[in-house]
Amino acid sequence: MDTLTLITDSYFDGTRCHDKGPYRIEAHDGVIARIEPDQPSIPPSGRVVRVPFVMPGMVEAHCHLFLDGAELDLEKRKQYLGAPREQMLDVGRKSLDENLAAGVTLIRDAGDIHGINHDIRSEVERRRGDKLTPDVRSPGRAIRKAGRYGSFMAEEATDVQSIDRTIRRLAESADDLKILLTGIIDFEKGQMKGGVQFDLDETRLIVSIAREQGLKTYAHCSGPDGLRIAIDAGIDSIEHGFFMTRDLVREMADKGIAWVPTFSPVWFQYEHPECCGWNDASVERLSQILNTHFEQIARASDAGVPVVAGSDAGSYGVPHGGGLIAELFFQRRAGMSLEKVLASATSTPRRLWGCPSADIIAGNEVNLLTLDGSPFVSMENLRSVRGVFQRMLHQVIDPSLRKETPYAA
Repeated sequence: MDTLTLITDSYFDGTRCHDKGPYRIEAHDGVIARIEPDQPSIPPSGRVVRVPFVMPGMVEAHCHLFLDGAELDLEKRKQYLGAPREQMLDVGRKSLDENLAAGVTLIRDAGDIHGINHDIRSEVERRRGDKLTPDVRSPGRAIRKAGRYGSFMAEEATDVQSIDRTIRRLAESADDLKILLTGIIDFEKGQMKGGVQFDLDETRLIVSIAREQGLKTYAHCSGPDGLRIAIDAGIDSIEHGFFMTRDLVREMADKGIAWVPTFSPVWFQYEHPECCGWNDASVERLSQILNTHFEQIARASDAGVPVVAGSDAGSYGVPHGGGLIAELFFQRRAGMSLEKVLASATSTPRRLWGCPSADIIAGNEVNLLTLDGSPFVSMENLRSVRGVFQRMLHQVIDPSLRKETPYAA
């Protein structure tokens, strides 16, 4: 029997912090056997690791593995979309490593027209048990309306029949269904571009077929018109959700609809307008959009909306791994309690998606990370991952692999 004993000053179990340590977390053959106060007079069992803080492995709920968010040359990013498949796979593998270095052990990709996300998922499944790497949930391709936003990540549908055919085909290999319900934000005007992609009847059909196929739905969606449709149709999770309103938040809470707010891409453009060519007026609109987002996230958390951490890593200015940590700082800035912030990147998404729990309780598989200090003392300690443990595998994190965001979260 392989025994691992972690001796730690404090830990977050997925719901609350335990800070009256030291504690012993003892695992047998990759399963947590017991957690109890450390007794120095009783020698610990097996392999012993002493660490300042322990928490569940984190979840990145929204990213694009095949894209490198740290690449800021717009022409290179454009040319990359026509790159050879093996080059894209290499970027995806590098994205996995950067996520792991940040303490991420589960990733939900957010759409990829090339299928790199499916290929990376297959590689992870083949290596499971031999190499520590984040697990991957992949939609393959998302679904969008023909000719609308999202050509780099979504397959087109035109009418009811093609919607039905497309979802059933995607469901053959997808873990979830990603829907492009709206376009993107026009930051010069401070409003959405192009209106909604699918009307209410079409969106209800999409949700119905997805559920019939056993798929949860998550929708790229911002703006009151699109958000109204998403909520009325019963989408499981709203991604981005800019221009949210108080009434819509209340309805999300009533229906148990999750929200992945993805502050990071918009914040980068606010912090670095020179990269995007924004003038002072556009920067002011960006500021207003972000301030409203902070307000509505706080309201949503207080109302009981399940807030889930996802950074949209791979997007311009959002590196993998570092983007997720920045997202947690944004949630805290919005006023969420630190317990809710950490749950948004650990226990909450796993529960919503029906994944095995990584909570640090007896009976669960080992799926945790160690930090150089408690985030309840300083959130900066979230940037100091010392090691990751998953099942019977352990990897010490090389600090050089950590990707910091090019902005202040």
